[in-house]
Amino acid sequence: MAMLKLYQEEFANKNMQFILLDSEGVVIESDQKLFDIPVDSSILKLHPFFESLPALFDSAEEVFDFFCIHLALKENTFTTDIKLLKKRDEFLLIITDLTEHYDSYQSVTQSRNESVIKTELTVLKNLELQERERFKNRFIQNFSHELRNPLTSIMAIIDILGDTKMTTEQTKMLDFLKESNSNLRLMLEDTLSIGMIDAGKLEIQHKLFNLRKFFELMQFTYSAKTKKKGLKFVSFWDDRIPEFIEGDRLRLFQIVANLLDNAIKYSENGTVSFKIGLNQKRANTANLRFEVIDTGIGIPEESQEAIFESFHREQPTQKGKGTGLGLTIVKRLLKLMNSKIQLNSEQNKGSVFYFDMSFKYPLPSESKWSEHGNKKRANIGRKARKKYKVLLVEDDEYVQLTLFKILLNTDSFQIDLAYDGALVLQEVVNGDYDIILMDVDLPNLTGIQITQLIRDFPFKNIKNIPIIGITANAYQENLDKCMAAGMNDVVIKPYEKEKLLNTILKNLR
Repeated sequence: MAMLKLYQEEFANKNMQFILLDSEGVVIESDQKLFDIPVDSSILKLHPFFESLPALFDSAEEVFDFFCIHLALKENTFTTDIKLLKKRDEFLLIITDLTEHYDSYQSVTQSRNESVIKTELTVLKNLELQERERFKNRFIQNFSHELRNPLTSIMAIIDILGDTKMTTEQTKMLDFLKESNSNLRLMLEDTLSIGMIDAGKLEIQHKLFNLRKFFELMQFTYSAKTKKKGLKFVSFWDDRIPEFIEGDRLRLFQIVANLLDNAIKYSENGTVSFKIGLNQKRANTANLRFEVIDTGIGIPEESQEAIFESFHREQPTQKGKGTGLGLTIVKRLLKLMNSKIQLNSEQNKGSVFYFDMSFKYPLPSESKWSEHGNKKRANIGRKARKKYKVLLVEDDEYVQLTLFKILLNTDSFQIDLAYDGALVLQEVVNGDYDIILMDVDLPNLTGIQITQLIRDFPFKNIKNIPIIGITANAYQENLDKCMAAGMNDVVIKPYEKEKLLNTILKNLR
């Protein structure tokens, strides 16, 4: 107990000073724990705070508390709590030094406030970024939509002109237009894909397609492109690869086309190679390697990461033109498809871009059935002798003209036109149509609304008319809405003549 008492005396009241005052504020006694104040001196002169005490001496209250009082006394500064108690004709002043406590509290409070402010700033920044992202995606979607109509007309006119007699010079000019239009279309798809990926709206499809024919198409297309630039095109197909695989043919085409276009763009001489090889086969799954090799300018090691960023172009003074989105699209699409682009490159010697991807493949009997089914559908139009009656629902005059020319040139269709959604139902009731080509974005009633009304008709000969939607909105959610409304198929602008005709023939009743 003796030791405990010593410790109590050491720590108890260590930060407190007791001062006894008379009714005039003169010091009667002080324990001098915090600061020295002579007996018989006036407390009122010690600090401006104490000048207010005389007004309290005459108060009826007996206890007064003051918190967080800052006292600067000579060389010492204290942050204190002060209590004044009436003791008969005397007054007890208790000053408690809480400097450490208040400093700590202030530090914690400041830290907490800074944390709150930082959190609020982060929230505001995220909201700003989200709004920017929404604006960007809306802009890309609207930009894409507005550009697809004129691009569709250009593609159709090019196809129509290609079927006419032309001079050699005109044929060359038409070839230039085809190439320019193809480049513009690829840029449009790349821009739209970036927006769809960022918005989380791009879905990878898993459909059966002929990989061998895909390879032959790339071989044919890029043999011509490389020859035009004076380059040699080399291709390799591993015969162990299944002919049919399940995957997203459009996105695979987009990836390979961007890699090959880049290889041609940055190669002035030598070769461009495209190879598809087999890594392994296991349980109806084949892991394939796609390679694009060039003998171009190469890429410095320090730039090999940057080239996959949006709008980056290595050596922008090159004659090749583009958006700088190609490799960004490749990287992001492959990520969605559970793969990754790889690069080996040496400056002034060339580059190798490659990626590995797994695909499921069907049994041989399934492949033959699928191919036979495709051939059967393609022959429907060729064998038919009658003219099919088509209702074309389209409000854009240029698209109307090009669609009329495409259909009439086949000599297989009789066409009626409705340019306003409100007039379609009247035409459908009065006409006996084999198929409807429906623009999705119409005035008054949209193509989706009209399709729903047709599907709700009580008469089978009307409600079962095949409807092909035509839209410039390539977002998957829009395509899903079209199919959910009852459309049999959807063609996205800009479309190629053969694709449009094949879709029509496939759906003719």
